[in-house]
Amino acid sequence: MVKEREANVRRVIERKSLLPRMIYLSMQNASTSLKENLEANGTTSDSKVPSELKSLLERYAKMLGFTLNDAIEVVLGVSSGLKSFEVFGADLIDWINFSVFLNAWNLSSHEIGQANGDAGLSRAWHCVDLLLEKYVSEKVSSMETLISSPWVDVPVLVQLVTEPLAWHALVIQSCTRSSHPSGKKKKKTGVLDHSSLSHMRDSVQSLCNTLEKVMKWLREQINRPEDESLDTLLSSLQNTGQNEGPGQVFHILETYISSVDDTEVGDRISRALKSWSPPDVARKLITGKCTVLSEFLRICGSKLKLLQTLKQQIAQV
Repeated sequence: MVKEREANVRRVIERKSLLPRMIYLSMQNASTSLKENLEANGTTSDSKVPSELKSLLERYAKMLGFTLNDAIEVVLGVSSGLKSFEVFGADLIDWINFSVFLNAWNLSSHEIGQANGDAGLSRAWHCVDLLLEKYVSEKVSSMETLISSPWVDVPVLVQLVTEPLAWHALVIQSCTRSSHPSGKKKKKTGVLDHSSLSHMRDSVQSLCNTLEKVMKWLREQINRPEDESLDTLLSSLQNTGQNEGPGQVFHILETYISSVDDTEVGDRISRALKSWSPPDVARKLITGKCTVLSEFLRICGSKLKLLQTLKQQIAQV
């Protein structure tokens, strides 16, 4: 059991160690993807970038237990509904990260959908958008009333926004920057790949819609009347039918404090225990949760602002 846990931790650390380089290479690869003439704007594409990115994708896929080709089939199959999302298992974030890097690599390699022309090439873009839409919406729906529900899905939702969604936005930003003239050379000499521009516009709109859904839900949670949240939380915690989780801990504390013997714990500890108030504890929990949600809302707002800027820049290309 211990060895298995240690092996899992090593695999997670190894996957995490690949991320900085994969993000960098994805941005580099994307920066030349909109030009059919990659020597436009005075730059030349580096063939080592897509080859290194492919090598890292192969390593990443292997850590997920698949070959690169099989992993590609998995993400495309899940995004299109042909495969069950259960194939992702506990590695949901890692699989969606993989789809982001896969799309960035495909921008220059065009290995996905070669036989199907642009319709096939768009699959990698749509795959990322659909996976993010699906799983962000799913996490939001699973926490309709967050104040009274366990927070197990909150870290996953935060990670979805701050990792794959954010990195996909960086890829789009790199594409957008490459489509504008840079430095002293103001005249664009390359031929723009207008199909990629269309995919970028769709992706930006999809990410905006996804973030707006999260932000709407966050505001609803934060703006709920405190008394309503307090009643809901206390009702949930004091539910005697709970055999695990915070409700059980809450019940044990209430039972112990009501029966504590002053002679056993001493006068000082006894006074401290008797000053413990379930409503006060619940109110502090609600305040803490709202503070966390407010910070998450701020992060989402910052990313939405970036995407809206990208939308304007793409419209000017």
